[in-house]
Amino acid sequence: MSGLFGTLNTATTGMSANQVALQTSSHNIANTNTDGYSRQRVQLQTTPPYTIAGVGTMGTGVKTAKITRIVDDFVRNQIRDANSQYQFYDQKSEVLGQLEGILNEPSDNGVLKQLSTLTSSWKQLGNNPELGTAKTLVVENASTFGDTVRGIAKSVNQLKSDSVQSIAKNTLDFNEKIKQLQTLNEQVYNMASQGETPNDLLDSRDNLLKDLSELANISTSTDSYGRVAVQLGGQDILTNDSRAVLSTVMASNNGQASIAVGGNTVSGQTTIDGDYQVGTVLISDASADTTAAYNKLDVTAGTIGGLQDSVDEIQKRMDELNDFVGTITKTVNTVYTDGKSSTTGFFDIGDDPQNYALNFKVSDAIVANPQSLVVGQTNLSGDGSKALAIAKLSTVKFNQPVDDAQLGSYDATTMSFKDIDGGSTYAEDFNNIVTKNGISKQQADNTSAAQLSLLNQLEYKNESVSGVSLNEEMSDVIKFQQGFQANARLLSVVSEMLDTLINRTGA
Repeated sequence: MSGLFGTLNTATTGMSANQVALQTSSHNIANTNTDGYSRQRVQLQTTPPYTIAGVGTMGTGVKTAKITRIVDDFVRNQIRDANSQYQFYDQKSEVLGQLEGILNEPSDNGVLKQLSTLTSSWKQLGNNPELGTAKTLVVENASTFGDTVRGIAKSVNQLKSDSVQSIAKNTLDFNEKIKQLQTLNEQVYNMASQGETPNDLLDSRDNLLKDLSELANISTSTDSYGRVAVQLGGQDILTNDSRAVLSTVMASNNGQASIAVGGNTVSGQTTIDGDYQVGTVLISDASADTTAAYNKLDVTAGTIGGLQDSVDEIQKRMDELNDFVGTITKTVNTVYTDGKSSTTGFFDIGDDPQNYALNFKVSDAIVANPQSLVVGQTNLSGDGSKALAIAKLSTVKFNQPVDDAQLGSYDATTMSFKDIDGGSTYAEDFNNIVTKNGISKQQADNTSAAQLSLLNQLEYKNESVSGVSLNEEMSDVIKFQQGFQANARLLSVVSEMLDTLINRTGA
């Protein structure tokens, strides 16, 4: 279209384009403080020109090609990876910090202090075998020692149980976010297939992916429509055609596992065949019925991965605590019974090696009658040899846990065991438990701090690309305002020219 009407149309396109650009800047300014928002830009494009014979082509104006969001997908992928690693070590540090508090060392009333007090009371009894109060003191100190160990064992088991519950809760949260992501994928596809660019939906999608990365080490891929597929541990979690569900193993015994289906610990628990560790995450198809096949899923990062690693650490410390209690009980009982029994005598620990620490206590018969405590190897007055021999056990180096071979090395005549090269004393054994936990926590603390620093750098880089700059937006507002006004002025000029042409010319 040529002539004044062509000029009128060109000015109109200019006004429309600047209006869209102004509205986009307004949208950016409004979302300056919106978490996860990516600034948007209008891409303008000239409209197709027309040809004037003998002259050439003449422009016809401008149009809005599309509105794009400014993002760096590579940086956002790095953020998700760094976020997963940070959450892993941060969560592990938190749980191991709680375990550190439970072990309570060094302390004036911890296990090592009470063990030292008990050893001293055995020595005092050995030097004063006829003193009734010395016998009572040994029994009281031993009972207090047993109460402390059982309390630690209960707290450690409770921490493990709470951590498994947290895994299930985070698994439930993961599943819910995957459902939301599936819905977003459908919305993105519906808009993209109609030629529209769903910028705000894509921002919501990226926010969900970041939330998912806090929970587990996901990997992603997108198709030409902007739909995202999610993988975890090499297995598909979300595709265009399917969605998987994560479940948590809450208990396992004799080849049977109790699982919280979908992470639901209230009404979603069921029993399946399989020998799984507690806290293991299983994957199944969301569309399958109750007979769905469950497969183990490896989660190596994120909050879920950190909790799983913490559960493993807690179980190791619990096993070591059981070994510690087993060594004390069996060696003391061996001396107390003159080598006849290692499981009964002064201390009782039950028959389950996995629960030695929970069952650790002084024999009920001795607690009921402290004066029945056997002090010497003979019934002669003043014989405190057995009490002194038990006191000396604190300096003997034993295997951890003590084995039958070392227990068999007991010499009833000298009431002593052979030292084991590379072995450890009672105190050294418990100190090793505390030290191992301390080392693991320190490593988690250091790595968490390093990952947080990296994450902050990546967030800053992402913000420099996708964040809204008010100075830049206000500059654009002025630019688009002036562009709109200039085109409006041009419309006014053309209107006046048309008025002159139509109403003021002719006869």
